[in-house]
Amino acid sequence: MKGSNFYWYLLSILAGFLIAGAILLLNSKDSGSPIKIVPAPTQLPIKVYLSGDIENPGVYLLPVDSRMEDLINLSSVKINADSDINLASKLYDGQHIQIFSKNSEVRTNTFAITNSEKININEADIEELMLLPGIGETKAKEIVLYRETYGYFDTIEDILNVPGIGEATFNQLRDKIATNSLD
Repeated sequence: MKGSNFYWYLLSILAGFLIAGAILLLNSKDSGSPIKIVPAPTQLPIKVYLSGDIENPGVYLLPVDSRMEDLINLSSVKINADSDINLASKLYDGQHIQIFSKNSEVRTNTFAITNSEKININEADIEELMLLPGIGETKAKEIVLYRETYGYFDTIEDILNVPGIGEATFNQLRDKIATNSLD
């Protein structure tokens, strides 16, 4: 008899838990919100101004990760153009590139800094960074290493975190660098 009471007692407790669980389940409200499927954001194209000894100077729209080769192919640059152009260089929004013929007396580096152009420190390679005042090969490598380690610079002032770049160097760079944010 004792064993049979224990059995009923255990069965009653189990039934109570099942009923309580069912009541909680039925009374609970759906707290989740519906999942919205949105398309992936598309990046706006960059605008690059191309001038010099070319057939079609002007502003060109290109995808964000475009290289110099893409711009050259799109613009139909003359065959006698300067062959020192780095076709692998990344382009950035707002860039001004001048291309001259091999025979032209006026020759400039493709990435020479003009008053209206800034070098994007988030995109520039070592060669481009070395065009900046106060930046030699060692500091250019430090900038690239810092960028690869910590990610893109949010503001131009973040370049002060790079070893070897202090206030004096930054003051030389301030008007010649950009980060593609609102500098």
